[in-house]
Amino acid sequence: MRRIALGAALALGLAGCAATQQAADTTVAAAKAQVNPTLSTQDATFMTEATRDGLAEVAMARLAEKYGRSPAVKRFARHMIEDHGRANQEMLALARRKDITPPETMGVAHQQTHDRLANLRGAAFDRAYVRTMLEDHQDDVREFQAQVRDGTDPEVKAFAERYLPVLQEHAQQAQRLARR
Repeated sequence: MRRIALGAALALGLAGCAATQQAADTTVAAAKAQVNPTLSTQDATFMTEATRDGLAEVAMARLAEKYGRSPAVKRFARHMIEDHGRANQEMLALARRKDITPPETMGVAHQQTHDRLANLRGAAFDRAYVRTMLEDHQDDVREFQAQVRDGTDPEVKAFAERYLPVLQEHAQQAQRLARR
């Protein structure tokens, strides 16, 4: 019973950290949008969240290369490093053009997931990593779809349009891995 209560308290605490991080990102994005008035708060928030997500995808994929057991999971991780690494570089260039400073870290929620994965090995790592990638990419697809639909800055919107199919493919790959 104490384990259940402790688990529930931990889950609530993590949810609170994620909500706090998201609120902080939105506040920072609003401030960045004020520095660059041509960039809406929504566009700046998208850039911030996409940067954090991209940094997290690469960091967790590096863990998969190191701690994963399945060759398929390791191939998927290599694909994540290449695709998200390329997107991260493009986002940094876009941020420079928009005169905003993107976040340098993956944020609290992603860091907690990363740390949890770093304590796993072999098949247990593979299962947790694939589940995390599936959930993350499903969230990313929704965020990128919203940006494509509602974004106002043409360059930020074009970035989302360019990488949405990549993220959809990643979600499909993760889903196939999860079924194995």
